[in-house]
Amino acid sequence: MLDKIWQFLKRLFQRIFGMTPPPPPENTAVRPTLSDAEYEAKFMEILEGVNAGWSRGDVAGFLIAKRLKDGELAAWLRRFGVRLLEGENLDSLAGDAVASLQELAQRLVLLNRIRSGELGDVAGQIAEEILTRFPLPEIENDAEKGSVIEAVFLGDGLGFSGEANRNNSEEGDDS
Repeated sequence: MLDKIWQFLKRLFQRIFGMTPPPPPENTAVRPTLSDAEYEAKFMEILEGVNAGWSRGDVAGFLIAKRLKDGELAAWLRRFGVRLLEGENLDSLAGDAVASLQELAQRLVLLNRIRSGELGDVAGQIAEEILTRFPLPEIENDAEKGSVIEAVFLGDGLGFSGEANRNNSEEGDDS
């Protein structure tokens, strides 16, 4: 009861002297910055999604759902790229490590294609640097190897399409 009287007197005093109570403190909770390992985990999720066929909207939705800002993730990716590309033994990597880097570069290129802005630009720059140092193997053109032979399965064996036509016409003669 005394509390209600006190509140009434306080409001009356404020009205008489034109004082307004101080506004309540805003709830500006500062979101803690993620660690490098957390950024890496989130970024690898994005690359997995992009590799699985995510669209521009899927990537944007992921960033919103995980409360990631494009600029923060791009800044981390830039630091990650510098550490990755300035490794001491980068030029003397074994085949599996090179293949992993090339796979990473391919996924970064995909991200660059569907995500505009700073994040896409940084991803493209890192991919370009990786592919400059470790180019993808060239795919041989089938035309240079020779002609392609069309094969069909006949009964219990394998025959060429020319044989299939010949065998079919012979079977027709027997009837």
